[in-house]
Amino acid sequence: MKIVVFAPHPDDELGGAGGSILKWMEEGHEVHIIYISDGRAAYTFERKMGRLVEAEETQISEEELVAIRMKEIDDVIEYLNLPRQNIHKFMLPDQDVKNHIKEGIEKSKEIIKDADRIVLPSNNNVHEDHQATYDIAVGAAKELGLKEVEFYSYILYVRNKTPKEKQVFIDIVPYRDKVYKALGKYKSQLYITTVDMYYKLILRKRKERFGVYSFDDIGKYYNF
Repeated sequence: MKIVVFAPHPDDELGGAGGSILKWMEEGHEVHIIYISDGRAAYTFERKMGRLVEAEETQISEEELVAIRMKEIDDVIEYLNLPRQNIHKFMLPDQDVKNHIKEGIEKSKEIIKDADRIVLPSNNNVHEDHQATYDIAVGAAKELGLKEVEFYSYILYVRNKTPKEKQVFIDIVPYRDKVYKALGKYKSQLYITTVDMYYKLILRKRKERFGVYSFDDIGKYYNF
């Protein structure tokens, strides 16, 4: 099975589906990850929100942060033993993906055209980059007419209104320590006050929950 995971930012792939990614790889599935944004605005945004720990390492330009975050992706995928040819960095501008949806759709189509499962953030998302990532993934699937593809929607930054009959839970206990160590390789994010606590929640997480939808379900549910 070919599984394509859409991550709005570097680390969202682990927060949304990290344990499941490792389980699917162990089962022999072909897992691809699409990193939509370049992560450039993390410090700028978190500084405005009062959540950035000011240090020498945070006094850098957005371009310098992009280079760091792209290198962190490389470190993570090497640690998780993901094939490099299955990693796709779109590098759309962080906090402005909504203005690059068409570009994202075009980049996505070649990757997802033969996918069996698409893993994506949920619809109606308060985080604009996450909403734009949903729009890119679904828009590409629509343009390709992927009637047989299965959609797994993960919940980050949005209220979960997934109907019970659409929910699936994946046991991640055997994988959560490795996911936590992988998250630790996103060192640039540890200067954000809320991140360390968020990462540590992985150590207590027993299951990852997804809404499972079909092509015909698009636009019919709050989270999809």
